[in-house]
Amino acid sequence: MKSNVVEKMLVVANKFSSQRHIAAIRDGFVALIPVTIIASFWVLINNLVLSPSNGLLKHFSGAARWMDLGNQIYNSSLGILAILIAATIGYKLAISYQEEGLFGAVMGVIAFFLVLPAQNIVTDSNGETFTAAAFTQAQTSATGMFLAIVATLVSVTLLSKFSKMNALKIRMHESVPPLIAKSFNVLIPAFLVTTIIGLVEVMIVWFAHTDIPTIITKFFQAPLVASFQSIGGLLVYVFLSNLLWAFGLHGTFILGSIGEPIMMTAIQENMDALKNNAELPNIVTKPFLDAFGWMGGGGMLICLVIAIFIGSKRSDYRSITKVGVIPSLFNVSEPLMFGIPVVFNPLLGIPLVIVPMVTTGLAYFATSIGLIAKTSVLIPWTTPPILSGYLATNGDWRAALLQIVLLIIGVLIYLPFVFMTNKESA
Repeated sequence: MKSNVVEKMLVVANKFSSQRHIAAIRDGFVALIPVTIIASFWVLINNLVLSPSNGLLKHFSGAARWMDLGNQIYNSSLGILAILIAATIGYKLAISYQEEGLFGAVMGVIAFFLVLPAQNIVTDSNGETFTAAAFTQAQTSATGMFLAIVATLVSVTLLSKFSKMNALKIRMHESVPPLIAKSFNVLIPAFLVTTIIGLVEVMIVWFAHTDIPTIITKFFQAPLVASFQSIGGLLVYVFLSNLLWAFGLHGTFILGSIGEPIMMTAIQENMDALKNNAELPNIVTKPFLDAFGWMGGGGMLICLVIAIFIGSKRSDYRSITKVGVIPSLFNVSEPLMFGIPVVFNPLLGIPLVIVPMVTTGLAYFATSIGLIAKTSVLIPWTTPPILSGYLATNGDWRAALLQIVLLIIGVLIYLPFVFMTNKESA
């Protein structure tokens, strides 16, 4: 029987995951998974195959020219990720308010650009600087994603509140098509939202001599990114994610709405530094956690798979693991989580929480002292272990070797608990 503490924790976790703004962020990211995978593929091709410095085809004349294709696809996908996330979150949030999803997406994008500086300082090839009415990729890529999320959540929420006020609706004749009537109904609310957000940005520029992006970065984004770059912040995040898994809740899914934007910003900064041949600033990124904390899915379940094949005498565990081994190779843990089950399992729940903390802690230490390269390539989260470490670190074989060592350590931690399950009745 669940204790009162566990029950309260489950209630809080469920409320958190179902809160409309958190859910909109989470679902908005899920909608963009195909985009990030496609872009990641071309980043890998450019860095590992076509790069004139260390690519596999560096000795073939003309190979580097094909990097233009990868760059073009990157620029139109990850290069505008902040715009895309504004659209997807705006759509999902508007739907949750029973509003028109398409206009929610439009409002999210508009609000994002409303809070961006109208002009930027640009340096030309001669080193001369001038002001131009242009938006940079630093603003529209994952680096600007946190700002896009804040602007979208505020604008669509305000739009929904205003749209429900009858006094702000424009009544149309019954003969007017419903689609047109609906567009006019949102006219005044949209006018008010854009005016409010635009006015706030202008007033900040006039009187505070700064802008909303600078304020968001300085007081919110930078501290959050910094907290994830500390070993303490990393381990707390990993601990909570897997603790939720232990009680049957998708921890990486629930907390991903908080961690994903921060870690995507971190990998974007590393990718930008890699392009400029500068030192990579961040250890903890999304591919870092995928490669060293979520091998086999939540709880590093690939280690449990190996431990069961080595030490389990239970026919039910072994038969379920045979089914779940292939998904686990691609970091999908649900078949084993709920099939064995690992969730609400007092014995297996302990290593479920401990193993990822040990592996990510060791990987953090190895990266910080330079034993392996920092992650600089955004790889698909479904990339199998060993290959994921190699690709995420832009071809560092030591990262793949570290993954093997971490897998062995994880198996050794899981094994005593697997042995103890042999004494339980199937």
